[in-house]
Amino acid sequence: MKAIKLILVFCFFATIGMANEPGELTVKSSIVCDMCKTTIEEGLAYEKGIKRVAVDVEANTIFVKYNEKKLNEDEVKSLIAGLGYAADNVKPVKEAYDNLHGCCKMPGACGDK
Repeated sequence: MKAIKLILVFCFFATIGMANEPGELTVKSSIVCDMCKTTIEEGLAYEKGIKRVAVDVEANTIFVKYNEKKLNEDEVKSLIAGLGYAADNVKPVKEAYDNLHGCCKMPGACGDK
């Protein structure tokens, strides 16, 4: 009888663990340097629902693990755009882009020339 209870408890916790699978998203972005990488990783680190961020400067991609109960893909892209960087088809927020370091600005990212 104790073995059955133990198995049921184990199954319960296993089910809970599987239900909280985070969403994963890889975004093409306008990142150009290590300063961009730092800005994005630090900017997203404390956002609610963001679990992990990895920036690949050479591939111009941002990998994000997030809680799907708190965020969706469009909201993750909006958070990146709010830091001043393009996120797939989402343009960066102009004010945030204007505040980036000079090395982080990509010509044409905000419609400028």
